[in-house]
Amino acid sequence: MTTPPSILVVDDHPICAAAPSMASRAVDGEAVVTTVSTMTEVETALRERRFDLVLLDLMLPDVNGLSGLAMVRSLSSATPVAIVSGRDDMTTIRQGRGLGAKGFISKSAEIDEMIAAIRVILAGGQWFPDAAMADGAGTEHEDLARRLGELSTAQLRVLRAIAGGQQNKQIAYELGLAEPTIKSHLAAIFRKLAVGNRTQAVLAFQALEARGDETP
Repeated sequence: MTTPPSILVVDDHPICAAAPSMASRAVDGEAVVTTVSTMTEVETALRERRFDLVLLDLMLPDVNGLSGLAMVRSLSSATPVAIVSGRDDMTTIRQGRGLGAKGFISKSAEIDEMIAAIRVILAGGQWFPDAAMADGAGTEHEDLARRLGELSTAQLRVLRAIAGGQQNKQIAYELGLAEPTIKSHLAAIFRKLAVGNRTQAVLAFQALEARGDETP
């Protein structure tokens, strides 16, 4: 007997969360669909149970852009993640693919397309526009995303903190870590991103952040 899929829908707009939730249940009427609205809630959900798929919006109250995808991937690298977003430019899609997303679903997609995408990804496939899958397309964007995708959850938290202008002592206090540990994380961040200082690391991180507002 096949176990019904467990799907996590991440969107802080209830109306927007309704469509992927409905599509998930159309794929399997017994699907267990959990809806959350912040990255903090995502972290809790991923620690409490295993999901077969995460459907992730890029704009959340506590994280913007593809940095949210990087965080989900660091928390549960084995869980397939599909971006569900109103930002459907090729740069965003290719960076998402580089970060390990298994698909991209536009918020403007018809429900039948959402159903098809979810079914394909649950079966182990990928769902991207043809332009994002073309050989050699978006190599620079994907390489940057892959490097950021190598960061651990703790390293991503430190990188987000320095991008917010915080100094080591403040980061250590807020994360409950020793200051030498923060310095160790920074050294690892610089090495993985192939950068030499905080400014360059922040610029790399900002390449994953949202460029302007997204339509809900």
